[in-house]
Amino acid sequence: MVVITHGGVAVVHLFVAAKVLPAPTSNVSWLAIVLITLGHLGVSIAVRKLSDRLAGLVSLIFFFAASGADLYEHFLHASANNIFMIAGGDWAGWFDVSVFVLVTLEILGCLIGILLLGRRARNGNPRFANDSAS
Repeated sequence: MVVITHGGVAVVHLFVAAKVLPAPTSNVSWLAIVLITLGHLGVSIAVRKLSDRLAGLVSLIFFFAASGADLYEHFLHASANNIFMIAGGDWAGWFDVSVFVLVTLEILGCLIGILLLGRRARNGNPRFANDSAS
């Protein structure tokens, strides 16, 4: 659910960013939407089909990379995408909310990845969702 929710929020974030950013970058790239969707679909399949350790590694790498990009682009880099430099307007609040929701989901995804990496198979059943203790 975290991967799918993150994918949905990421796509919505692109449209919100298009409303906030100045004219040359105010359109949404369909290539970006396709790549985001394919990336999230790939991680979803990996988390579902791979063992806990491999799924945890894929999840951790994916969400760590996403959070690094988001933190740099929206908090550190001096650009129109920085939440501290965003021009005011009707969409600025929504932009800030979408950034914080993305970062929160990325932290949660990294945490889940770490937990999956640390799991051990019990009773021959390595799947996280099938463990009665979870």
